[in-house]
Amino acid sequence: MTSKRGRRRSRGAAEEAQSPPPAQGKLSTLFDIPPSALGGVPQIELAGNREAVVDGCKGVLEYDENVVKLATDKMTIRFEGRGLQIKVLTHDSAIVTGFITNIEFIT
Repeated sequence: MTSKRGRRRSRGAAEEAQSPPPAQGKLSTLFDIPPSALGGVPQIELAGNREAVVDGCKGVLEYDENVVKLATDKMTIRFEGRGLQIKVLTHDSAIVTGFITNIEFIT
C-alpha cells in the first residue's frame, strides 16, 4: 500500500495472514466458495454438540472418552466432552461423536 506521500506502508501481520493468495482469492470469488476452503485449513462441520466432522485431519494425537486431539496441517484441534468416540477415521478426515462441551484450536 502506498500513502499520499509515496511512502510504502506494510500491512500488519494479521492482515497478511488472513488474506488469501491472489489465485485463491480469484478462485473463491469465481466459484463462490470461502477462501478458507482452498487454503489448506481444516473444515469442521458440527451437528449440534453431538458430532463433529473434521476434513483435513492428518492423525490422532490423543484419544480417550473425555478428550480427542486431532492433528491437521495448520493446527491441532482438541475436543473435550463426555463419551467421545472417533466413529470414522480416514487418511484425511475424522468424525468425533459424543457430548462435546469444548473445542480448542491450538496453533
